[in-house]
Amino acid sequence: MMFFSVKARLYLYTFSITSLTWALVFATVIFGLKGLIVSLTEDALEIRSEILASALPLSYFDEGDPALTNWLEQIAQTPPNFVDAGFDSDSSYQIWYNGEVIIKSYISPVMPEPTKEGAGSFFDQNQDDDIVWLTHATKIEGKNAWAVATEDMELAFEGIFPFALVIFIFISENFPYVFVILPLSFIGLFLGIKKAISPIIEISEKIETREDKDTSIIKLKRNPIEIKALIDKINVCNEVIKRHETELNASLESEKKFTANAAHELLTPLAAIKSEAQLRERQTNDPVQKEGLAAISLRVDRATHTVEQLVTLARLDPKTAQEKLKDVNLCNIIQNVSAELGNKINEKNIDFRISLSDQCNLKGLASAISVLCRNLVDNAVRYCSEDGVVSIEVFSNASNLTLRIKNTGRPIPDYMRDYIFDRFVRGAGEEETGSGLGMSIVKRVAEIHRAEVLLSDPEDMTGVQVDVIFPI
Repeated sequence: MMFFSVKARLYLYTFSITSLTWALVFATVIFGLKGLIVSLTEDALEIRSEILASALPLSYFDEGDPALTNWLEQIAQTPPNFVDAGFDSDSSYQIWYNGEVIIKSYISPVMPEPTKEGAGSFFDQNQDDDIVWLTHATKIEGKNAWAVATEDMELAFEGIFPFALVIFIFISENFPYVFVILPLSFIGLFLGIKKAISPIIEISEKIETREDKDTSIIKLKRNPIEIKALIDKINVCNEVIKRHETELNASLESEKKFTANAAHELLTPLAAIKSEAQLRERQTNDPVQKEGLAAISLRVDRATHTVEQLVTLARLDPKTAQEKLKDVNLCNIIQNVSAELGNKINEKNIDFRISLSDQCNLKGLASAISVLCRNLVDNAVRYCSEDGVVSIEVFSNASNLTLRIKNTGRPIPDYMRDYIFDRFVRGAGEEETGSGLGMSIVKRVAEIHRAEVLLSDPEDMTGVQVDVIFPI
């Protein structure tokens, strides 16, 4: 299962979208400025080329006119201010006459011969970095002459990053507050998101801190529309659970009373029947009657055991899990149960082995754990082979305390493993007496203590191994 936070997702999406928006805004501004600079440059070049063309007397371009030579010498020595910006300028001009450059500024690119009026651009192939130049050519009326103004546009055309850097520096020098607004916008968005989803966080914390058994109505001062239906549904479910819990408790209480009364009514006549059968068995000398009366006593014992197990199972209701758990010493319980079954162990000549841990304490209900241990040890002894082995171990680690009981005997068939914890389930052809309730009682006690019951085949013997793993 993958977990995620709505707040984190909102932060991520908002940060990504806002960053992208700012990036698009800056990109739009940069490309807009680039286009504006190119447009303004073209307009300036047009004005410069027209001024340059109008400043040249037409007679200067007559063949053999000595005035042209004098003018060229004069302008070469003192270039007009409106034509040449000097050594450090990227602006330049050229005067073309009959396909040749007759006048040019101090810094002037190598450009193709102009053939039409208007704006254009070209690469100066003599430059290593292939600088882009914008140009505007104006025809000198009546002559095969052109006045050309040019501008180096390396920064605007050679790469967006250098141009963006210049824009960044320009903004930082002239509009520094922009770089304050940017982080403040992110902070404002984050605070706004936190404030907007605070009701959802409040609901989440309130539900998380509720106890498992708390089915009270969830009430909040602010209930967002987006989750109102969810909260209403939870409250309805809590009401249904509370009502069903009340009905279930009443039903369980009634069942407990009925079971207790029924057990009392059954145990009394069963005890009387067994006493009567034992009395008649001692009074008669007929072997057939003795055998029949002994069989009756065994059947009565089995019925009595079943009634006692049913009473035990009825007492292990869900309310038992709500009782206050106390420190329980599992090793002491195992020793007491083993002592109670000593006669059965001796009758079958069982090799009974116990290995206990120094750490035997766990939180639980002593009476319920005693029932679990008695059923497991009794089953291990009951279904152990003659002269067999019953081994009981208690060992622990940092998080668990494990009770392991195994015996020699017939293993549990595979088809029985999925049903062994159901009520009244016994193996086919089973000769040992029993009610089929012992393992269901073990399972119920384990559930009350949040323990795990595992069935397996022992590694060192042929038989059955049961592990009960208690959390500590």
